[in-house]
Amino acid sequence: MVTFMTTILNEARKKIKMFNIFSYSLYNAVKYKLHFCTFEDAVISACNSLTHENYIFTKVIQWGIQEIYNDANIKDNDNLKNYFSTFSNKVPYTPHELQHSISVIKNVMQYAGSRNETLIFENDDYTPVNSGTVSLVFKAQLNNVPIIIKILRPNIKNKIKEDIDVLLHLFGNPVIKKIVECYIKLNFKKFIENNTDILLRQCDFHNEVKNALIFKSNLINKKNIVVPCIYTHFTETFNEVIIMEYLEGPIAKNVPLEKLRKNIEPLQSFFFDSLFRHNVLHGDFHLGNIIIMDDGNKIGIIDFGIVHFLTDEDSNKLFDIMFLTTSNNNNNNNVNTFYNILKISIRFVCSDKNQHERIYEQVSQDKELESLIRYNDYSTNMIIKIINKIMSLENVELKTNVCELFLSSMSGLQTIEYVNNNMNMSNLTKTFMSKSIKMD
Repeated sequence: MVTFMTTILNEARKKIKMFNIFSYSLYNAVKYKLHFCTFEDAVISACNSLTHENYIFTKVIQWGIQEIYNDANIKDNDNLKNYFSTFSNKVPYTPHELQHSISVIKNVMQYAGSRNETLIFENDDYTPVNSGTVSLVFKAQLNNVPIIIKILRPNIKNKIKEDIDVLLHLFGNPVIKKIVECYIKLNFKKFIENNTDILLRQCDFHNEVKNALIFKSNLINKKNIVVPCIYTHFTETFNEVIIMEYLEGPIAKNVPLEKLRKNIEPLQSFFFDSLFRHNVLHGDFHLGNIIIMDDGNKIGIIDFGIVHFLTDEDSNKLFDIMFLTTSNNNNNNNVNTFYNILKISIRFVCSDKNQHERIYEQVSQDKELESLIRYNDYSTNMIIKIINKIMSLENVELKTNVCELFLSSMSGLQTIEYVNNNMNMSNLTKTFMSKSIKMD
């Protein structure tokens, strides 16, 4: 009887959350359509409301926004760009979550004392300096050295699973699915299904520490690229805690583009060396995870919760696609380039060879992609659109890990493109590799 009542209550909570999410979205859309608010105000209000209701909307919006980020409404709106640049660092948290973190902090301080280490916080109210989807982030000092402490939100893994379940039911509704796809052109249900593992992986701090140590070892000879030192004994004792060196300097998204451009070499070096020399990829490489240190003479890389390890085949296919995107003025060659990229992408992400021809026929006739060919848009944005088109098709067997890898690599390249004055990614790859050959 108790189990039955619990099931009923859980279903009721799910329905209420779904209703609230739909209501918030509809309310802001109607306000905008009736000219009661600007597009900017409607987007910000909707995002704030949705993230209060469901943790996962932070990641859905953060990752999904790349599909609409080039639309005129957002592209030329500095306020919206600034809002989204800090969006995932201001996830709402409850008094209970803060109190849980303070309780953990006090236990960590007691443990540090038992090791004759001194852990001191800069403010008595323990206010977080950042709040992400899975953790709250605090600044402190350990033995007079500035540090950052990440603490998992309580029961976050189960909360993520519950929120994912709500979103899958919401976006699985045929009416809502049609409305969403009409405006955003993204199959959010499949998007969430394909990224569930990534979200849950970010809750594993032992894995994040291991990843950070791998990158630190790989970059040991790179004097202008810094991975923070990790105090591993704290994570070994407290599963929900990471303590790491604090890297002094602004995050890259708060630095003017003109100043960022002096860091293009270490950014390229980090990305391409990791990808093609060490077969490992930082899965969340964006301006929010890059610190500009020593007045621009060094960069720091943080947040290793999502990391992809590549096979040689993965690395070779990514390399081929990057080179294929070379722009030229011959329209026929551009069309052929698109079809070649599409074929490689399908072989890369689709596990059933018998489906390749059908997928090729469907995606090659897509009107949105045809317009990109006409405008000679051979950028990471086009590759991301190709992959999302493939992933949105019904009854397609995908290599989920490869899809994650593919999208993460293109997202990382977008960061490099942006800092390097939107240079075509093929030219970026060739430039870096020619430098690497000279250095070797």
